[in-house]
Amino acid sequence: MIDRRFPRVPVKVPMFITVGGGRLYEKAVEIECRDISGGGLSFETLREIPLDAKSKIVMGRLGNLPPSAIIEGRVVYRHKQDGADLFTVGVEFLDFVNTSREELLERIQSWQDDAATLR
Repeated sequence: MIDRRFPRVPVKVPMFITVGGGRLYEKAVEIECRDISGGGLSFETLREIPLDAKSKIVMGRLGNLPPSAIIEGRVVYRHKQDGADLFTVGVEFLDFVNTSREELLERIQSWQDDAATLR
């Protein structure tokens, strides 16, 4: 089991990611993250993205965060899903360029509060 500093929340956000410092891999479509936290996120892809690759993540429409929140990170895990041609990829956030971890954590808490209200 992975020891996490921040709780993970399933959320669907538009995301663009460049991995490997170039155009090794780009995804510019709306993708459903498996989860997001103040420390990172995970998503599914058909591509086998290299471990430890540096990444730049641009996420849009994250509540009241800047229109395109830019976060630099690195790929910390990649698992091939059983019986599918999909990989689950985990990215650790390293540097918040035009937003902050605190702003992201506030938004995540808001999502959790909204979900609890709907139950």
